[in-house]
Formats: sequence, C-alpha cells, structure tokens
Amino acid sequence: MKTDIFPMRHLGVTPHQEYGQDESDVVVDRLAAIAEEHFDLERIIGLMAQRRFSPIPIPTDAGSAKPVTSTKAVRIGVLRDAAFQFYYQENLEALQEGGAELVMINALTAEALPEDLNALYIGGGFPETSARQLADNVSFRDSVRQAAEQGLPIYAECGGLIFLGRSIILDGTEYPLAGVFPVTFSMSAKPQAHGYSAFTVEQENPFYPLGTQVKGHEFRYSVVESWDGGPKDLALQMERGTGFQEKRDGLVKNNVLALYTHVLAPGTPEWAAGLLRAAAG
Repeated sequence: MKTDIFPMRHLGVTPHQEYGQDESDVVVDRLAAIAEEHFDLERIIGLMAQRRFSPIPIPTDAGSAKPVTSTKAVRIGVLRDAAFQFYYQENLEALQEGGAELVMINALTAEALPEDLNALYIGGGFPETSARQLADNVSFRDSVRQAAEQGLPIYAECGGLIFLGRSIILDGTEYPLAGVFPVTFSMSAKPQAHGYSAFTVEQENPFYPLGTQVKGHEFRYSVVESWDGGPKDLALQMERGTGFQEKRDGLVKNNVLALYTHVLAPGTPEWAAGLLRAAAG
C-alpha cells in the first residue's frame, strides 16, 4: 500500500491508473473520512438544494463555430493506459461529436494496433515510468512503426512524441521505443518546459493548414539527447514556449505529426478538424 494518500513525483500527483483496486478503495475511504470530519456536509447539501448561486455567464459568441463532422465513419485509436493518460475529455468528445468511433488501446499489453484504424491519437503521460513494459512489448512497437511507414495518420503530443522516438535513457539504461523518429530522450530532474505555449504552422503537415496559429501548453521534464535532424526540419515556429529544439516544434514523417505542445479542442477547432479530415482520407 502507498503510505501517502496522493503520492507525488516529478509531474505532480501519481495518476490513478497506477493504483491497484485495493489502493484506490483506501484512497476513497480516507477522502470520505476527511470530508465527514471537516466539512459540514448537511449544510453543503442544503445550499446546493437551494441553488443559491449565479450561473456562469456564457459569452454571446460561444458555440458559434460550426461543429466539425467527418465525411465518413472513421475509427481513431487512442493509446490510453498507465503510460499514456493525459487527455482532455473535450478533445475526445470533439472527435466523437465529429463522427469518429474511438478505440481505446493499451500500449503495454496489446500485441498490435487494430488493423482497421483510420488514425491514431497518442496523448501525454508517463512513458518513462513504463519504459521497460513499452520496450518489452516489441510486437506493439513494431506495429506502430509499420503503421506510420504505411501512412496511417498519427497525432502525438508530449508523451506520445517520446514514444515515437528511437529510445529513452533512464538511469543509464536505454529502452527502445517505436522508432518512428530518430530521437533519443532522457529525463531531467528539473522542468524543461512549463507553461502556456503558442506556435505558427510554417511547414506542410497532415493536420494543420499553413499559417494556422495555435495556443496550448507544455509541461515536461524530458530532454532531447540526440536527434538525426535539425531545427529546419520542424514544422512549427514557437512564439511562446520551448518546443522541441531552438524554439521550433513538430516532427513530421509521412502522415505523422509529433510535438510537445498540448492543445485543447474547444480553443483550437483546427485540431479536431485536421485529425478527422486525415482519418477520412
């Protein structure tokens, strides 16, 4: 059992995906006990029942953007497990509202990607804490690399970017990854990027039109140890934030775009539109 109710590490609270069911039950029970001891629950429930609060004002232009809809039924794979767990729910909902069927995939246990995917979305997370399992799952890594080589649209951010690299070095041990991009990563004890970011799309890529301006955020401790490329090969110019190298971000290969910046779908409608368009072919 974990001794702390919410154990911490370099990016914050240890995610629930890494708890066993027994540990999760202990956490819930402890939180319930704390609430019962320190909160006036009857008073809180009473206030909620009386609805003595003002609704949050909605801007008059909210929801004015037309919903993005795929021209055909598409299946988009989403790596979601202990290694890849950072996803805005709004992003997943935007894809579903656009007509996509989302297929959740465990990169630690699946033997390969499903054969009938139209695209793949790899979000952020902690590939470094599951590096050995990811490395040991050779068949899955191979299937991702082969899918990228065969032209499957793949959008990867932060942890997903790392997974598409060649390897990651942790405590002197090098763990092989998917090998889509010739990049070797390591981890620093200090943040390498943390805060809001913004970029402009300057090169062709599978998802964003040229000139698109995107705002998002970065939060990472990973370091680019080596890369068989240079800043001129990166598709995005950072106006704010760190990016991958020398204020640029966005590795592109075939129909793959991998970057450090996380985006939120409601604030960047081009994101869902681009992924759905790429998936529809």
